[in-house]
Amino acid sequence: MSISQHPDLPPKGWPERTLAVAGAVMFTFTFLAILAGVFSRYFNLHGFEWSFEIATLGFIWVTFIGTVIAEIRHENVRFQGLANLLPAPVQRGLDAFASLALLCISGWLLYSGSAFIARTGWAPTPVLRWPAGLSSAALVSAAAMLAVLALIRLIRLTRSGVRP
Repeated sequence: MSISQHPDLPPKGWPERTLAVAGAVMFTFTFLAILAGVFSRYFNLHGFEWSFEIATLGFIWVTFIGTVIAEIRHENVRFQGLANLLPAPVQRGLDAFASLALLCISGWLLYSGSAFIARTGWAPTPVLRWPAGLSSAALVSAAAMLAVLALIRLIRLTRSGVRP
């Protein structure tokens, strides 16, 4: 039994659908790049050195996209069983605290990730010579999406008292 409220339901809403499609595309690139690297090593083919760099970049993006989708679906770390035992005002307080914590952490990640990109974003990757900031951009974009999500939850919680 899953702890998710809707683990088998398809994505709902355009943000979740868009992220799911982007995640599936990045996963496909990652899988195909790993497959190309494995076959090139097995058959001793040259010219596929790029495959593991593509796989690394794809894996980083899939991870951060998955984090945002998990947070949208309330499948990230939660103590829902314990929270449901508490009175409704305490539950709302815990939700507000969780959203504030997510907002603070996302803000710090935005600041830190942006500073990292500013310092090393244009340094070339070892094989493809692409900007190294492509991998750091996954962190910054995920942090921005999580910050927006936290703000939306806080606004809904304070305006209507509805738990996210």
